[in-house]
This record gives sequence, C-alpha cells and structure tokens, in this order.
Amino acid sequence: MAIFEKTSHTKALVDDTEILTCTIENSQTVRKHTEYTLRVSRGILRDTTWTVSRRYKDFVELHAALAPSGYDLPLPPKKYFGNLDPSFIAERQIALQNYLNEILRHDELALSRQVRSFLDPHNYSSNAAELALQTVSIALRGEGRFELKGAIADIGWRIRKYNFLVTDTKTQENCILSWQNFGPDRYLNDKKLQAALKSLQNLSHPHIDQILAFQNLDTGVYVVRSIYEGGSLRDMIYQTEYSGSHLAKYSNPKNIRPFVEEQIYDYGRQILEALKFLHDKGLPHGHVHPGNIMVVQHHVYLTDIENILLGGPSLYRQYLLQLRPSYSADNVDAHCFGRVLYEMTFRPLAHCYCDTYPDYLSEELKSLLRIILSRDACRSMPPTLSYLLLLPVFKKYPVRCKEERATLKFPLALKEELRAAVDHIEDKLKKDQKKMRSAKREVRIQEILNSEDEMKKQKRKVKRRESHWQSMSSIPDMYISASVSDASSPTPPTTGAICASTPDSPQTYDARRSLLDAICNFDKSSLATQNNSDSR
Repeated sequence: MAIFEKTSHTKALVDDTEILTCTIENSQTVRKHTEYTLRVSRGILRDTTWTVSRRYKDFVELHAALAPSGYDLPLPPKKYFGNLDPSFIAERQIALQNYLNEILRHDELALSRQVRSFLDPHNYSSNAAELALQTVSIALRGEGRFELKGAIADIGWRIRKYNFLVTDTKTQENCILSWQNFGPDRYLNDKKLQAALKSLQNLSHPHIDQILAFQNLDTGVYVVRSIYEGGSLRDMIYQTEYSGSHLAKYSNPKNIRPFVEEQIYDYGRQILEALKFLHDKGLPHGHVHPGNIMVVQHHVYLTDIENILLGGPSLYRQYLLQLRPSYSADNVDAHCFGRVLYEMTFRPLAHCYCDTYPDYLSEELKSLLRIILSRDACRSMPPTLSYLLLLPVFKKYPVRCKEERATLKFPLALKEELRAAVDHIEDKLKKDQKKMRSAKREVRIQEILNSEDEMKKQKRKVKRRESHWQSMSSIPDMYISASVSDASSPTPPTTGAICASTPDSPQTYDARRSLLDAICNFDKSSLATQNNSDSR
C-alpha cells in the first residue's frame, strides 16, 4: 500500500493558501456530452498553470458540496434538450465562468478542500481522507493508549488536517486526534522534530493547551488533545458547535455575537501572555486566529503551537504577503493578534489593514486596533508583543502566568535549529512579499498601458512622429546630399555645395580658392628635406 512506501518527499510542496485563478478556455463534445477545459493558475505571479477537463455534472457535484456554506452561487440550470447546440454551449461556458469567479471571490470557498480538489486534482486527491484514516488506524494499533472511534467533520479550515474522535483507554475520556501532513515550510529533520514535539508535550503554561500525545510519522504528525465542548473563540463569536462543518459554521454566518470591550481586553491579555512566553523561548506561534483559541469559563487556552514546526501555511498568509518586509516573526504574531481582536469586535477583516471604525466604539478600542491594523502600522511601524503588553488597556488586567509556573525547555542544540528554522520562515515570507509587490506593480503597469487615455496618447505620439518624418522627406535632395557628404567625407566641399550655402563676397571666394590650390599643390618632399637639414 502507498502508506507504507518510503519516499524522499515527505512534505506537501504546495502552499494551500496560494491564490488560484481559473479560466474556461474552450469546450468540446465527447460521446454526447460537453467537456470544458479549465486553465488554472497558482501563485502570485501565476507562473504555474495546468488544465483540467470538467463536465457540467462535475459542476453540479461541486455546487452540492458547497451548499452548506449558505452562499447563493449562480450555477446555470440543467437543460435536457438542445444541450449540444453550439450557441447554448457558448452561453453555458460564460455562465460557468461567472460561477467559478464567484466561488473564488470568497476566501472560505477558495480555501476549501472541495474547490481545491475540483481545480487541482493532482495535488488534492479525492481519497485523501481515506488515506488519513488508514494511516491513523495503523499508528494507533502500535501505540495502544487511544482507541479510534471515527472521523469528525472538517471543523477547521486547514485542508491537510483531519480530525478523529478517540478514547483514552486509561481515563475513558473522549479526546480529539488531529492528523496533519507536513507543509512546504517544514525545516527540522525527523530527529529534531521529534525532540521539539517532546518538549512541547512537557510544556506547562496557564494559557497554552497541553498536548496529551503525539506521533511523528513518515508524511505527517498526529497530536491528541482534550475536547473543548464550548468550542473555539470563533465558535463563540458565531454561536456554533465545535463539531460542525467549517463551511457551514463560518462561510456565511447568520448569527454574530461581538464581544464586549472588557472581554476583548481580558482575553487579549491572556493571548498576549501566551504568545510572549513562546517567543521568549524561541518558538513563534505563526498561526494565531480565533479557531485555535479555546475559552473555558473566561480562561483562554492557545492551541496548535506545533503548526510552525510542521511547515503548514498560515490562514492569514495572503494578508501577510501585503505587509512590509520589515515584519519579523514577532510582528507577524502581533498582526495576527490584531486580526483576532478585530474579529472579536466585528467579523473577519477582509483587507490587509483598516483605518476607519464606527463611532460607537470607544476611543480606547479604536486606538488599540489602529496601533496594530492601521495602514501605517502595516506599512512602516509594526508593533511588537512586548509593546502591546505595556499598553494601558492590557496592563489593568492581572497577569495570570504568576499564578502557575510556566515551563518550556528545549535542548541547547535544538535551540540553534529552531532559530535557524525561524530565520528560514522569515526569509521566505520576505521573498514572497517582494514577489507580491512586483506582481502588483506589473498589474498596475499593464492597466496603465491598456487604459484608453494611454492609448490615445500613444496614437498622438505616432501621428507626431509620422508628420515629422514626412516633413523631413520634403527637404530638397541637394540639402540631403550636402549633409551626407559633410558627415562621410573629409574632402573639401565642392563648388555646388558652396553655392548651396549662404553666398560669400568675391574677395572671400578668391581667398578660399587660393588656399585650396596651395593645399593641393603642396610638396611633402620639401618638408622632409627641411627636416633633415634641421637635424644636422
């Protein structure tokens, strides 16, 4: 079986958050049905492209899979008669293109496993869930402590993460097992990764969730944690159950309950304490969002701290690419923390930054959000976690870390590897940010070149150039021949050339004629004789 095979590539080389664009290039009739050829591009520069063929029934299946999201997607209706007519096929192709454009316009749908497997079946296999179940089942047989009960719905956004319900045979408590494939940013080798995960399992902090068990396998890692029946911070915002489907819960929520400002400051202080502790130990979080923050009786627990070691992309990566390259791992976590505060106040922030806020917010909260999410903060002055902790809105809340001793110890050799891994992640982010700016610059240039005003300017320039050459071609031939002879030959001008210029007086003409005759009749041998006599 494939899960027993040893391969040299044990991580996903595809960033699951990269933007996909799709264009239906053409259609053809095959065995009494129509197939549409889709040209798909990935990435900032769209330098990776491929084609995939889809029938109308494939679009219908995709539409059914996305129905729980609650979006009103414009799928063209089915037609039973005349569906092979060329004019109808052309109209349907346009309608299907609009349908795909609407899907990719929504981040929740564009990042979903259903859409990715539809557009990129090579990298997103349709049987990935079955392979994950087989891998986890075999691993748990050898482990012996946890009993597999079954799969859980896609409770989170991450495509290559699968959740299962397991029972701890020692305590008979139900737990959640999360299996995740390695991502493109994985840096540590198997030995170092095993040591790092072991240190995280022994971590103790009042605001960081404990890892009950883990296992590092050939293609990924599974982690076992306790179940939080109240769900995540995002579940509290949208008033949903933790076990519900991600698409149904968060794509187009109907019920949103913003937090009061006291809760925002209290929970924010606890999140900052956890993030600052991790950074002090040399391990950024890198993946902070309301989905991996749990709350139990107003007590915050930060989860998924191992994600940065596994190399998976951040949920906010496409927004991080629009930040200035001066952002460090500390600044990235601070920015993601600001997005969490924004979602607790309103709903997810759909842009890189935000400068305007409604009047009903207090000046204190407006100032806090602007410090992190304003245009200036995102472009030039990013805050740090230490700076945020010193703000008055957080200082007035108690530091709960002092109530319980916080510990996290990494071996000395592993600390150096972690530092190198963080540097690698920061460098990659900076390179991708430069690519993003370059791509935007090219788009702006192309828009300028294609604009009507620019086209008119170019036409006027062409007309002026043509009129200039026409005026040059009307000059008499004698002027052109005179200028050519002056430029190409050092011989004296002919009489005709002199006549073509401004007329001179008779005395000037005779003097020039005498000078030319003297030059032509000059004897070089007499000069040589004179030189020899001088040398004697």
